[in-house]
Amino acid sequence: MNHAWKRLRAEGVDVWIDVTATAENAAREIRRALAEGEVAGARLGTAHDDPAGGHVTADGIRRACDQLLPHHRASGGTKGLVSVPLPTAPTDATDAEADSDTDSGAWAARARALRDEIDRPNLVVRLPAEAADTATLRSLLALDVAVEVSGVCSPRRYGQVATALLSALSARTALEGSARAASFLSFDVTGVERHVDARLDLIGSDEAKALRGRAGLACARLAHRTHEMTFSSARWGALAAAGTPEPKLLWVTGGASPYRAAHYVQELVTRGTATAMRPAAAHALAEAGTVSGDRVWRHYADAERTLAYLNWFGISMETVAAGTHGSPRTLAAATASRADKPHPPVRPHRAAHQAHRRLTPA
Repeated sequence: MNHAWKRLRAEGVDVWIDVTATAENAAREIRRALAEGEVAGARLGTAHDDPAGGHVTADGIRRACDQLLPHHRASGGTKGLVSVPLPTAPTDATDAEADSDTDSGAWAARARALRDEIDRPNLVVRLPAEAADTATLRSLLALDVAVEVSGVCSPRRYGQVATALLSALSARTALEGSARAASFLSFDVTGVERHVDARLDLIGSDEAKALRGRAGLACARLAHRTHEMTFSSARWGALAAAGTPEPKLLWVTGGASPYRAAHYVQELVTRGTATAMRPAAAHALAEAGTVSGDRVWRHYADAERTLAYLNWFGISMETVAAGTHGSPRTLAAATASRADKPHPPVRPHRAAHQAHRRLTPA
């Protein structure tokens, strides 16, 4: 068994394999991952940062579900899951089946069509965060299918989506009994860091460059704090007592280089979460990773300082999350407006353990 994966399991982290490939490649990568150890789930489909990737067919999805079905049954439905993105544009078939003209009805129709076509109990339908309001999530939960909300890129947005999911679960429990299907909130660590680092490079000062490589982990750790606050409330306690499975935070690191992604994985180890790795990142983690205890809880304060430094440079996580990127002219103006002020004392980023350095490319 892959020693790094075994350590992740010992720390209470579920390992998912992130496969943005054709059906044949997906089946092969899942088979290889199963040989490394227990796989809690697989994410299929073309990633937003890899438009050249292939789409997995319905047969490929069913094959992946069948590969992980024994783990799904053995875990009581909490593992062995396969997440597939819902179509972002409606088809004629889903239009015909839509219950209403609302967005929630359209998303529910697409989810129902995918569920019926795949016909596997371990299917997870993946919904983009921008569509994840309470009404839409409630419509999906009514289908008794597992749901993943993907593409969350800021702590504040994570709180909004988590609250919407909590409200949807409450409504479902009040009207139809507690939901039994699993639910996930995935945080795009790589997406945050890529956009923020690009802005820091445009600013160009030594102080700005000292912040490179820190935004993704900072936002992810603060999203975890938000998750813990949301799902430790009295409102959630009532749902948990009714038997509702707690939504799980899923770290997504696709799009980064293998060693960088492996670095994210080892720096976001905390009990009760899941991490989705592409095969190359999993190999890098096995080769040079160090999984040694919780790396999230005690870093909340440092994460807040990092976001404060970024805010000083005019970089808002909410703007990054919305996908609106400042132009070089805008960034230059923001920097010039602060030229008469001292730069904030940016602390250098240092790995906590010497073994981590190999996974942090310069």
